[in-house]
Amino acid sequence: MTTHRGLVRLYPAAFRDRWGPGLEDDARAAGWKGWPSLLAGIADMWLHPAIWPADSRAQRRERVATLGVTATMVAVLLARAATARGVPLVAVPGGALVLWPCTALLLLGLGLVAPLPRLSRPAVTAVLGRAVRRLAGPVVVGAAMVAAAHRYAAVLAGGFRHQLMLTGYWGLLVVGAVQACRVVAGLGVKVVVAPRVWRLRLGIASLTAASALTGSVALAVGLARPQADRPAIAAGGALVLLAWALAATLRDLRETVAD
Repeated sequence: MTTHRGLVRLYPAAFRDRWGPGLEDDARAAGWKGWPSLLAGIADMWLHPAIWPADSRAQRRERVATLGVTATMVAVLLARAATARGVPLVAVPGGALVLWPCTALLLLGLGLVAPLPRLSRPAVTAVLGRAVRRLAGPVVVGAAMVAAAHRYAAVLAGGFRHQLMLTGYWGLLVVGAVQACRVVAGLGVKVVVAPRVWRLRLGIASLTAASALTGSVALAVGLARPQADRPAIAAGGALVLLAWALAATLRDLRETVAD
């Protein structure tokens, strides 16, 4: 496989199916000097599922719903990363007054954007079956890690074993988040009912507000501590960028999807 073809394969499948040969020809003509712009275009397309080629408006709405679920998982991981040094943001004076609304906005957004299975036995069975296949492994491994941490707390308190357990913990969170997104992605309109546009708009707006507010709190707390909390600052900045990307999705919804 050539480098150009490999880069084109990073585009969403909907783009490759319609414009793959043309994209590959353009990438080959531009040469290696065109790789930065090509990679930027690939990243930009993944952030705008509402404008991907689609067979129906329902398919577009389903893709935006998947983006909303993915954004929720990313926001949860970043919020957890903001407390990587073990100081919960909720423990900061006034932090609870902000973080509880953030949690409420995040849950509201997830509830609004999440597609629901159709009221039929095959659809419900398909969703539950996929959820079990994708999430059973992370749940079992997570339960084993929690049990080991409680039973062998003294052994895992420091040193290499602690670092190994910590790495496994973060790896498990990432794998669980990815698998949760894969449960929702690509189910199809025959299995799930895509949220209506008003639900998507309200849900994405709620997720945008939650990301922006949580990111702002993380940045403020990270910068206000005697020694700058780099994990909190990095996570807060990433949450603000996530809010910016979600705001772009709202604009896409207004321009491309209508009831």
